[in-house]
Amino acid sequence: MMLDLIQGTFHFHSTYSHDGRSTLSEIATGLSRQGLSFCIMTEHFEDFNEPKFDRYIREIDAISKSNGFLLIPGMEVDITGLHTIVFPVRDYGELVQLASGDAQNQPAMFRVLAHPSKYPFERVAEHLEKYKIDGIELWNQQADGGFVPPLRFLESLRTQPGRAQYRYFFGCDIHNVNLKVKNIISLETSRHQTSQAIINALISGAFVSRNDPTEIEYRNGSDGTDFDTWVQTLLSKPDYRGRLLLLVRRCLRSSYKMLPRRVQHSLNDVKNFVRNKV
Repeated sequence: MMLDLIQGTFHFHSTYSHDGRSTLSEIATGLSRQGLSFCIMTEHFEDFNEPKFDRYIREIDAISKSNGFLLIPGMEVDITGLHTIVFPVRDYGELVQLASGDAQNQPAMFRVLAHPSKYPFERVAEHLEKYKIDGIELWNQQADGGFVPPLRFLESLRTQPGRAQYRYFFGCDIHNVNLKVKNIISLETSRHQTSQAIINALISGAFVSRNDPTEIEYRNGSDGTDFDTWVQTLLSKPDYRGRLLLLVRRCLRSSYKMLPRRVQHSLNDVKNFVRNKV
């Protein structure tokens, strides 16, 4: 069977989320123009009820069939204060059960901890164990910037038992398709790829996470990157430009958090634009 290298992206929000600015159709068209073939959608679960969830699934299926660009339905679920991405999603009741935070009665779903650098590492470590997380969004374009991964978080993660078992994603967290995608997911699949083939590859770890501006990548799978060696290499690089941009982002984030909530909401588009550039 002929295999092709295809590229897509992970962690995207449409107008189904309260902070999304692009429709599903606009996302499919816009990302296709950027040379991508698929996108893992990750809408905010708190914005949904069951009828809206059903509409979301139907629209994703319709666009994927007619457009040729594959949208894969996922959700970003708040579980006791930490956001966890699950995909593919088809059952609203399972998501309600997941969001309840009941660790003893969790549905069997593939789970990726979203933008973990936002949280105290002690909470991350507890969450990883308690909720049987399968993957970690190691680099979030909006939360961490597009030019340097979250080095403090990576250094802390080196102390986590079982760190070699996770699937590691570089995600975007983009809410407007006009912003440039910098974090890419690459995988090999059949020439006529299907959503299920992409899902199977991501769950099994047969993919590479890559940041385009820096060409930093993480190769998942049993023959992939050694996590500890990879982190040590990043920490030893004198990436002055990236570290300077990271410092600028931290200052901007601190200033943003000091603003009243209503002002934050009105500045969200500006904030996301600046984050995408810095």
